[in-house]
Amino acid sequence: MPRSGDPAAPPEVGKLSKLNVPTELHQRARAAVRIVRRVTGRRYTIAQFVTEAFVAQLAVIARDYNGGREIYPDTEPLERGRR
Repeated sequence: MPRSGDPAAPPEVGKLSKLNVPTELHQRARAAVRIVRRVTGRRYTIAQFVTEAFVAQLAVIARDYNGGREIYPDTEPLERGRR
């Protein structure tokens, strides 16, 4: 069985990543979370917002660029830096 530091080890389910997003976008997302809480009275978190946004965008990309097929995890790092 592969060890967690072994490159052949599968990614850990539930492990969190860190992303940098523009401050204004983060602030707008925070405002959206507060709107949902106020209007619905239910608990809603920024993590839920981000997860839902990722799922929605993955569905768009799968439909538009991947022939409607599911997108599977890719553990290979992307190139660094802005283009």
